[in-house]
Amino acid sequence: MELKGSPSTLVFDFDGTLHDSMYTYRQAFPSGYQTLVDAGLVRPRSFTREELAGNIGLTAREAWGRLVPEIPWEVASRGAAAVGAAMRRLIADGSGRLFPGTDRMLDALKETGHEMVFLSNCATPYQETARKAFGLDRWMSGFYNAEEFGWIPKERIFETIRQEHAGPYIIIGDRYKDILVAHVHGLPCIGCIYGYGTREELESATYLAGSPEQVVELVALIELRGHEGNS
Repeated sequence: MELKGSPSTLVFDFDGTLHDSMYTYRQAFPSGYQTLVDAGLVRPRSFTREELAGNIGLTAREAWGRLVPEIPWEVASRGAAAVGAAMRRLIADGSGRLFPGTDRMLDALKETGHEMVFLSNCATPYQETARKAFGLDRWMSGFYNAEEFGWIPKERIFETIRQEHAGPYIIIGDRYKDILVAHVHGLPCIGCIYGYGTREELESATYLAGSPEQVVELVALIELRGHEGNS
């Protein structure tokens, strides 16, 4: 049952919303691709920062299909596994980073009584590595990732979140997949334009945040004006 008048449950995307993923992904993807080159399965090639940034927030299969659609998933999955392992190593050894101001933003939201939930298209080992490295249990009361749900879309995973965490809800993320969760369930959402999604793909969000600090202000504004579709 949803608690009328209570602080919102905030459903956060991770990569590109809390985690400045390019610090690790820009190293991990080329090294993972190189494993396929070394095995004689693909030709050498380089990737621009813009090409790599477009993959942030997608599942591994979607990311490889977007960037190198000519490679069948049976082959690409080997590279994806190498990318995942490389990212976990980099995050575990301290090479990863949250966006500046993220700690302060999450602290402020927790202090005002908000429950916060992690919802990502990542795999479980990646989630658990990030959870430990960044101390996410300080803020998050629930962790949900695509692998644990058989890679179904976020809007379907949210159905479980809704059963396990009281509303009202606000969706917060930097890609169209996050905005879709909000639209499917009739929820307010904050599009994080400081992340890796384009302004165009986030234009239908309730509000756009230019920094983690601004998320705090926009959560308060949504709650002041009242939620739509949360009853």
